[in-house]
Amino acid sequence: MAARKPFFTGLRILAVCLLLAICFAVGSALSGIDKIAQQSIASQPNEFARRQAPQVPDNFPGTFLIFVLAAGSTVSYLILRSRWHGWTLAGAIFVGMYGISTVASQVETLVFLSDKMPSGMIRALFVQGAIASALFAPLAVLTLGKWRADPFLATKPPAVRWKFGSILPRAAILVAAFVFLYMFFGYYVAWRNPELRRYYGGEEQATFWAGWQHNWTHSRWIYGVAVLRALLHIACLYPLVRMLYTSRRESALAAALFLSCWTTVLLLPNPLMPASVARSHFWETLGFNLVFGALAGWLLCVTAPAPQAQPNVAAGFAASKL
Repeated sequence: MAARKPFFTGLRILAVCLLLAICFAVGSALSGIDKIAQQSIASQPNEFARRQAPQVPDNFPGTFLIFVLAAGSTVSYLILRSRWHGWTLAGAIFVGMYGISTVASQVETLVFLSDKMPSGMIRALFVQGAIASALFAPLAVLTLGKWRADPFLATKPPAVRWKFGSILPRAAILVAAFVFLYMFFGYYVAWRNPELRRYYGGEEQATFWAGWQHNWTHSRWIYGVAVLRALLHIACLYPLVRMLYTSRRESALAAALFLSCWTTVLLLPNPLMPASVARSHFWETLGFNLVFGALAGWLLCVTAPAPQAQPNVAAGFAASKL
């Protein structure tokens, strides 16, 4: 029986990956994303429409498989390692999944790509993400057998309660780290691509600090957007880290994997963004999410103090009789 457990757990994880693909497909259908894209292309001049005609690219099945396997297996790992269960666990998965994969990313889309997106597309993306996350979270928890409390975890001590005074400095460190890493990976990874600079209409900066100063002088609002996205990331990661019954090191790994798995969506063919631009953003966000996720998982985890060894009264009494 012990040998069968890993096998059946693997089958359940594959089922979760399949559920993720189905939920995203249902969300896309109900939100009308495909219809909006087709209407947008049909409204363009004939030459542009022929060049951007909607079709399923040859590499779509492979890249979509990478996405569902990466995201589905990572979410499964979090669910299986959670001390929570039932609707509480499903709610934490929904908040983390929808907040990171849709809300935090589409905030950036609203700021930088609203003039390049078809009318109604961003709203449809928010709806699609909400539907997919709402369907997937409880189904994943149920499939992995975490709807009921685990008797083994019930014997473990509860999570350590946070004090308000300890939250603020950790949050401040994470916000500052987010802004710095966001600009760091943006400059050294994404902004190195000339095609990406042309796509956004930006200019090359000689050094990282020159780019930082240029943004502070001409586009100071970028830092405000980064702070907002940092707070969204912290709010979404907090329940996920708190629900884990793991060490601080494993919490850092789990948070890094959770943030990073959603970057694989950038590997999917995107008719609104050149492949070279999307690939640069993939490497940029992958590096950023691995580093920031690990830091957030480490700082947001509060480990329980080591239990004090209780003296064995009976043994001491017996020893005194010798």
